[in-house]
Amino acid sequence: MKSESLNDLCVDLNLQYGVEITKQSLHERFNQYAFVFLKVAIQELIQKQIVLPQRFKPLHFLRILIKDSTCFQIDESLEDYYPGSGGSGSGASIRIQFEYDLLVGQVTDLSINAFNDQDATNSIATIELTRAGDLVIRDLAYMSIEVLQAIADRFAFYLCRASPSTTIYEKKGDKYCKLDFAGIFKHMQKNRLQTLEKEVYLGAEDRFQTRMVLHRLPPEVVSTRLRKARENKKKKGGGELTDEYIARAHLNLFLTNATIEQIPTRNTWQLYRLRWQIELVFKVWKSIWKVDDVKKVSRYRLECYILSRLILIMLGWQVIWSAAVCLYHAEGKVISVFKAAKTLLRNYVGDLAKLFLLKTRTFLDFLKEFCTLSRSNHLLEKRQKRPTSFDLLISSLNPGGQVS
Repeated sequence: MKSESLNDLCVDLNLQYGVEITKQSLHERFNQYAFVFLKVAIQELIQKQIVLPQRFKPLHFLRILIKDSTCFQIDESLEDYYPGSGGSGSGASIRIQFEYDLLVGQVTDLSINAFNDQDATNSIATIELTRAGDLVIRDLAYMSIEVLQAIADRFAFYLCRASPSTTIYEKKGDKYCKLDFAGIFKHMQKNRLQTLEKEVYLGAEDRFQTRMVLHRLPPEVVSTRLRKARENKKKKGGGELTDEYIARAHLNLFLTNATIEQIPTRNTWQLYRLRWQIELVFKVWKSIWKVDDVKKVSRYRLECYILSRLILIMLGWQVIWSAAVCLYHAEGKVISVFKAAKTLLRNYVGDLAKLFLLKTRTFLDFLKEFCTLSRSNHLLEKRQKRPTSFDLLISSLNPGGQVS
């Protein structure tokens, strides 16, 4: 952390573990060997996670995987190792990729990369993590036509939004015609349709066939979209928005190769909304675990700090997810990940070491204690009767389910 000096770390080692070491000696121990050790430790944690029996049981999918990345700037002296985006910010930035299974909370990918290792590149590089029967829910940046094809080739399924830059066609006889979004929107508006399905083809050359589900957006969301688009156009010196762009702005366009039996039309949007849970995870990482709270240090000291934070996050994740699932199924109560993580960091970091490393406590014993505490101190405060992530998950997996 920014507030910790090498001397502070030496004092902590002495008081907590009886290790006497000088600042220089400690500095020298932040090296490539320490980095490799911690990187291997992360991979071991991923391989040996504690996973409770599956409580959410979809009829059609083996796993439901959501993935995203979070980024933060570091000192520009590390630009050669972690090049950033350039511009007015630092020339160096870190990107952390994170993926987990919504059904059991199992983490499948947790890795440090440079900012310019883009999400689309990562999707192809990690495609081997996808298994037959998986449902992959990701943001636009990950889901190029190449990635969609690769997922389908592995007999897995995808759910994503259509990129605004992708040309979309429909087939009329033997001809491929560009989709008339203005006409589609008018048709939906006239017939008061909230959703519509089409078989479409992506790309001028690829002609990648897929199922598309269109959802009409509320007027306030459309207004915000158009305002931002016009502001962006103005900054780049562009002209007016096209009629097609305005029509597309009224709609959420979802692409999937799952059948209507696997993902009913009415459930598409609410299932995709689960992807936003990962943004809440990143918020906890930065505000509670301080994964981005870095200062100007050597490369290996920075990497060791980030990896050590990710190890704590992995250990805490297993406790929080297990407690959340147990309480939800036993009592219908939902845990606030933010509150639970704060308690773990303030009061249980030592217990995590005893639990996972020293084995002086059993996981079940610790989980019972944490569930009792969570029942009274970590419950999520529901606002405006909005569905929780578990509510969305269960209703989305139920063919007749729907939440507002």
